[in-house]
Amino acid sequence: MRNSLFSFLFIVFACVSLDAQQPSKPESSVEKIMKSISHFQIREGNRDSTLRQPLGSVTEADAKRRFDFYDSIYTELNKLNTAELPIADLINLELIKYDVEDERSAFNFQAYLNPILSDEGFHTSLAAMGSQVLSTKKEFENYIERLNDIPRYVGQHLANMREGLRRGVSQPRAILNGYENTYNQHIVDDVERSVFWKPFLQKPFSLSVEDWTKLTADARTAIRNSAVVGFRQIKTFFDNEYLPMARTTIGVSHFPNGLAYYQDRVQHYTSTNMNYEEVYAIGLSEVARIKDAMMGILKEVKFKGTLKQFISSLRTNPKFYATTSVQLLKEASFIAKKADGMLPRFFGRLPRQPYGVEPVPAHLAPTYTAGRYSGAGLSSKRSGSYWVNTYDLKSRPLYALESLTLHEAVPGHHLQIALTKEMTELPNFRRNLYVNAFGEGWGLYCEFLGTEMGFYKDPYSHFGKLTYEMWRACRLVLDVALHTKGWTREQAVTYLAENTALSLHEVNTEINRYISWPGQALAYKIGELKIREFRQRAESKLKDKFDIRDFHDLVLSQGSVTLKILEEMVERFIEEKLK
Repeated sequence: MRNSLFSFLFIVFACVSLDAQQPSKPESSVEKIMKSISHFQIREGNRDSTLRQPLGSVTEADAKRRFDFYDSIYTELNKLNTAELPIADLINLELIKYDVEDERSAFNFQAYLNPILSDEGFHTSLAAMGSQVLSTKKEFENYIERLNDIPRYVGQHLANMREGLRRGVSQPRAILNGYENTYNQHIVDDVERSVFWKPFLQKPFSLSVEDWTKLTADARTAIRNSAVVGFRQIKTFFDNEYLPMARTTIGVSHFPNGLAYYQDRVQHYTSTNMNYEEVYAIGLSEVARIKDAMMGILKEVKFKGTLKQFISSLRTNPKFYATTSVQLLKEASFIAKKADGMLPRFFGRLPRQPYGVEPVPAHLAPTYTAGRYSGAGLSSKRSGSYWVNTYDLKSRPLYALESLTLHEAVPGHHLQIALTKEMTELPNFRRNLYVNAFGEGWGLYCEFLGTEMGFYKDPYSHFGKLTYEMWRACRLVLDVALHTKGWTREQAVTYLAENTALSLHEVNTEINRYISWPGQALAYKIGELKIREFRQRAESKLKDKFDIRDFHDLVLSQGSVTLKILEEMVERFIEEKLK
């Protein structure tokens, strides 16, 4: 299906007439399939979204019912005659199939039995409810109803995890040190210290005193008797069952049918047909290339020693670290604002939604990465947020902050995701779809773009840029080695520590992430390499007709797409420019 679809895409993009073929009409329209999926997801609460009412049901029977639905959609997709579909429907069709294949895999490989990662899980999504901005009586009532639903929802997830332990589908014990921070802090005696109380810190002007008194009383009861109770359930389960029984192996190859599962994840997260050995070879090549560039920095600063010694000096030199959380946030904000000012030189279309710079929430920070982007719906009364981790400041090097900011804020994730949400011409599912190879590839490409934007002016920030690039190259090696080649966690930690200037705290949280989330870390470097390849192709063919603003607008014009779709878009862009 994938190959034939894109042969048709190429034909349509190349403007070859298909009139003579007289194709029969598709058995079912793409629009009908999209509506069918949308209605099903609304009805089932399929995304486990804690921002909807109710919280949804996640039993194994629910997983089977969802699988049956998506399996029927998959069959229907394969019956479609693509010959007469317009380009927009061809793109929609490919992306529906990409998403549906992932839904089918989640059941076939029992991923629903393993709903946690090394730094988050289904329960941290519950805690995110506290960040909602509520203003009407009905919104507060719905929120309280969701709070009261937490014990049931938690109980279903714990039942799945218990079954996962029995079947050998769990996270390794080795990566769960400190995981208790993700749930212990929500077990509070004082309701007003709970993250779930945040929406009640200030009474909206529109609510009467009588209504507010009742709502706050109901919220106190719900937090005390439901939210806290649910998190006590989680603590008891982890203390008594999960941690003692979690597997002692590392790679996902130890799962039932584990190697097939890993290959499935490789293809999903790279949105290509690559196998994991190809990815591994690319990783080794990129590590060698970037290491040569790093050695050039050592010569530039006249450092007399090895790369390992230089990295050690960066980790221990206090001038490269903020002394307060406020200082780190100010540094990140300055870089973000500088990047904002550069955007019109590189982009013709910019999003309306603003973003802020905020610390990673305290309940996530100890085991979280250096930074991340947290998006917001256009109707959510919130801006997007560039989260900067202010926990353990001595592990947050300033020399890497430019790369981090360009990736997570602008021109990286905020610009890309906010633009997509504003594309009202796209179907709803497209505005919410996230293809990792595209999104994370774009983020890493934006780190590369930083040089043209005027960043990395001093050798240490340039080394920070290289260490972030090396970090993503190492992921190609480490992810494959951990999950298919029997590498231990200690081997992986040593490899990443010796090849990058990431702090040792970051090294350890990163390795835990790769172990817990097989394949996802491959998306960054594979996606970036492809976007750079497509740009180089356009520059080479168009020469003086190449406009960087037009190219970037094109890349972001269809929202999140697979790399194959993006390649076809670039080819069409080149053809149009050469006419």
